Amino acid sequence: MDRYYTFMYVREDNAGVRTIRIRRVAALAAGLCLIAFLAATVVVGVRYAGIRVDSDRMAGLERENEQLRGRLSSFEDDLDGLKGRMDSNFELQNRARLMASLDPLSEDVWQVGVGGPEPKLLKREISAADHVFTGLENDLDMLVRQTELQKQSYDEIIGILEEEASMRDCTPSIRPLKGGFLSSRFGRRMDPFTGRITRHRGVDYFARTGTPVMASADGVITMAKKNGSMGLTIEVNHGNGFKTRYAHLSKIYIKRGKRIIRGEILGAVGNTGRSTGPHLHYEVIFRKQHRDPLNYIIPEGVYFD
Repeated sequence: MDRYYTFMYVREDNAGVRTIRIRRVAALAAGLCLIAFLAATVVVGVRYAGIRVDSDRMAGLERENEQLRGRLSSFEDDLDGLKGRMDSNFELQNRARLMASLDPLSEDVWQVGVGGPEPKLLKREISAADHVFTGLENDLDMLVRQTELQKQSYDEIIGILEEEASMRDCTPSIRPLKGGFLSSRFGRRMDPFTGRITRHRGVDYFARTGTPVMASADGVITMAKKNGSMGLTIEVNHGNGFKTRYAHLSKIYIKRGKRIIRGEILGAVGNTGRSTGPHLHYEVIFRKQHRDPLNYIIPEGVYFD
């Protein structure tokens, strides 16, 4: 009897008792099968759920990768366009350097190369995806270096142009008055008072009294007073070794020490000092040597301030 399990149950309406006998081995086998079936069901369910989760995750990653590939492709296109514009800027920059009398940048200098690992070693150490991003990083790094090189070059160009502009502004270059006419040139001439041959250290412009007298360049007023036989005189120190003088004036409108710019009104034509009539005596002095002022007058229509 120990080899059987006996189950008894009572029918409805007390119709009697029925007995069922099952071998213990069969019962144990059935139990084990049931447990195994339930365990297998749980395992399959868990694995199926995991597969579904992984599948959803993979699908999400695939969509994300597709978006990243699109953005990467767009970024590569933008980077290629930027490299093309930088190459165009390189040509424009060299034209600007030539205008500033500077040597153009060579192609080798423009590459602004730097050191790094050997190409074969690099390919062995990184994956294909890493290799793509490494290439993009190298391109970006080169663009950054080229931008810095351009900035340094443009700073050099601007410095040269500003220096040249300063020299131009401080170099006598315009007629000191409008109207009138040249009545006496620079060099040897007969003195109108003594009749002797003397050296005329400037030029004379005959003009009506009161005609405005202009500065021929930027500078600082170093004299604005009566100066012996030259009458009312203004002297301007332009720097770079240049000075100009304006003599026989009737009026002086500025004071000593004032900074003036080219074309600014300094005074008016007059007949003061040792003079035979109203006119402007104009001198140009470079490093203590008198120069012919006509050599420092650019015709109107040629000079643009």
